[in-house]
Amino acid sequence: MSNGSRVIILPPRGQRVGLSEGGFEAADRDLFEDGGAVRKAPLGGKCHDGRSDMNILRLLRGGSPESRCFIFIVTSLSGLGNAGLVALINHAAERALLGQVVGTQLLVVYLLTLVFFLLANRASLQQTNRFVQSRLEATRRRLVAKIRRADLRTLETLGQSEIYVTVAQETDHLSQTLPLMVGAVQSGFLLAFLLVYIATLSPISFVIVGGFIALGIFVFIRWQRSLSEALAEVHHRETAMLENLSHFTLGFQEIRLNADKNDALFRHFAEVTGQLKDVVVGLGGRWVTLLQFSNAFVFLLVGLVVFVLPMFFTGYTDTIFKIVAASVFAIGPMAAITSVVRLVGRAEAGLGHIYGLERRLDAGAPAAVEPLPRERSPFKAFSTIDLAQTTFAYANAEGETSFVAGPLDLSLRRGEIVFMTGGNGSGKSTALKLLCGLYKPGGGRILCDGVEITEANRQEYREIFSGIFTDFHLFDRPYGVEDAAPQDVERLIARMELADKVGFIKGRFTTRDLSTGQRKRLALIVSLLEDREVYLFDEWAADQDAHFREIFYTEMLPDFKARGKTVVAVTHDDRYWDRCDRRVALDLGMMIPGGAV
Repeated sequence: MSNGSRVIILPPRGQRVGLSEGGFEAADRDLFEDGGAVRKAPLGGKCHDGRSDMNILRLLRGGSPESRCFIFIVTSLSGLGNAGLVALINHAAERALLGQVVGTQLLVVYLLTLVFFLLANRASLQQTNRFVQSRLEATRRRLVAKIRRADLRTLETLGQSEIYVTVAQETDHLSQTLPLMVGAVQSGFLLAFLLVYIATLSPISFVIVGGFIALGIFVFIRWQRSLSEALAEVHHRETAMLENLSHFTLGFQEIRLNADKNDALFRHFAEVTGQLKDVVVGLGGRWVTLLQFSNAFVFLLVGLVVFVLPMFFTGYTDTIFKIVAASVFAIGPMAAITSVVRLVGRAEAGLGHIYGLERRLDAGAPAAVEPLPRERSPFKAFSTIDLAQTTFAYANAEGETSFVAGPLDLSLRRGEIVFMTGGNGSGKSTALKLLCGLYKPGGGRILCDGVEITEANRQEYREIFSGIFTDFHLFDRPYGVEDAAPQDVERLIARMELADKVGFIKGRFTTRDLSTGQRKRLALIVSLLEDREVYLFDEWAADQDAHFREIFYTEMLPDFKARGKTVVAVTHDDRYWDRCDRRVALDLGMMIPGGAV
């Protein structure tokens, strides 16, 4: 602040590192080592939506090889200890049946084996849960890292509902279900050791029991694939429900003013939830069938051991009783494995959606380019910016063009105030997003001091802009300028006449529960702290009261000009059009003569 009045003057900020669109900070580099995240190849295997039969294994293959090796060893030892307990119980039962003394030595061995099993089991569960959660956390970070580097149009096409369901709901579900699958993995090791134990008792029994179990596993895998495909439809229905649900909150004012609209929206929501219910019920039917098969399989296995295996033994032998006992112990692991079949299918489908989202984000992402610090950006001291026959086309999901902006020709000089005018839908917001590099031109060029803006320098070019668009988002704290002095922020809050409504405590604003115009003033405070070279205002003054609108045009804009800043403002306030250096008019995506002021 200076001159004892309302003129805003801020000192230049310190050096700050910018991020190139395809680049990433050193702290994020480890996120991109898993699965080649920056490559353009599809990440989800050959399936069209990113699903893969090996999604879970793909997730677990990442991370530290030492951790995976340790988990494999302790889980194997846990299964071995469990199988050892079964063998010792069989041995003790055999001695008791023959009238022999079990003995203290066998009891001590049994207790030591039990302690060994408990320790190995504990280590396996803890380490596996820690490893799984670290992999999911890395997946979340990798997804958000790709989202923050994505092209704006890509995110607009994906939609918020799809992103929220995938990043939040799917990863949260995996966070809860994957640890439950650890017990099933341990059961798998136990089952393998029990089969080995049966093989030592009778090779023919091992062949029969092992073949029957292999057949059951084959059927499980086939049905699990069918479940994964059905779960993909559940995901899409949940996304549609979430998107429809958002209309009740985002459009609350409109539906409360219009009962017909309110009822129609609710009918559509009921239709969407009904479709979701039908899909889930159908999925439940498949799961019930699979559950019935798993229960029948367990009893068939016991029946095989009790009624079929004795046919291969002559005379009295205790071997069949040991095999029966081992098979009975195998029922628990088999039940544990079959109980997570649905979880496996859900996890596979969830990971498929995650990898599918990554693939779609990668499709529109540029190659990685290491950024320059903002203070050394070649565009920081620019003189002119030119749009040369620049065009941009909006396309729907089918690739059909719905609106074309351009070709646009505009020369922007440093330190000038330019007003952009035109009716609704004339392409003003599109022109602003093209100008600052948020949209990549479909044709023509963007030049800054004669240097063409390409993928290699686009983010460095963006770093000279600060924009407040009509669909702006107000953050709870000034991210990127956290080192701003609290007294500077408080002075700006007072300057924006918000001191009685909001404060700045511990690096964040005390509230964002303000009117749209007041929220825009808070957003302007952050823009001023960023101290960029070019300011873009998309109808910023439209939501201000008459008093502050006057301040914006008669005091703030002249202050920007005095500080050498360039301003492009979309405005309909024709009474203030004499406050700019030049006015540019748009109509149907084309620039028309607006006249110099």
